[in-house]
Amino acid sequence: MQRFEANGYEITATENEIIFIDRKTWGLGLLMAVLGMVATILVVLSGLTAAGVATEIRPDVARVVLPVAAALLLIGIWISGRAYRRRRDQPTEEIRDTLIVDRSCQLFRGRMGEILAQLSDVKARMHIDWWTRGTMRIVALSWPGGRRTVYRTFGRRRCLDLLEFLNEQGLDAQ
Repeated sequence: MQRFEANGYEITATENEIIFIDRKTWGLGLLMAVLGMVATILVVLSGLTAAGVATEIRPDVARVVLPVAAALLLIGIWISGRAYRRRRDQPTEEIRDTLIVDRSCQLFRGRMGEILAQLSDVKARMHIDWWTRGTMRIVALSWPGGRRTVYRTFGRRRCLDLLEFLNEQGLDAQ
């Protein structure tokens, strides 16, 4: 059994199937990172204001607004973290948005059995992820009437390895 895993995306190959799972944790992880950075800046500004170093900020407002804003962001991180852990730990059988390549029937289908395309119509391509300013690469599957990102990673080599594997499994992957 071959397995590729990164950033909430999992690809598992069994004897007759390739299963593409998106746990939808990528956006939550990014949200938590951004909220954490902003909260850290607010905590530092709160400390500087309390110490009297940050004189450009009105101290009476800053002593209240900055810590409250930081606390609200920390609550947002906590809520996002709970959703992240719930999605990360969810059993794979319960993830409804799963795509399956059924090599025995030469079909591309969803978890619930809906046929999306013939296997010969499915293409896998590597693209630059512009949401991350080009630092990440994605592998997307496309078929007549649909397209879905199935893998996202910082390593270009990992995407190339995945595409090579998908080619070996009978998919048109470039």
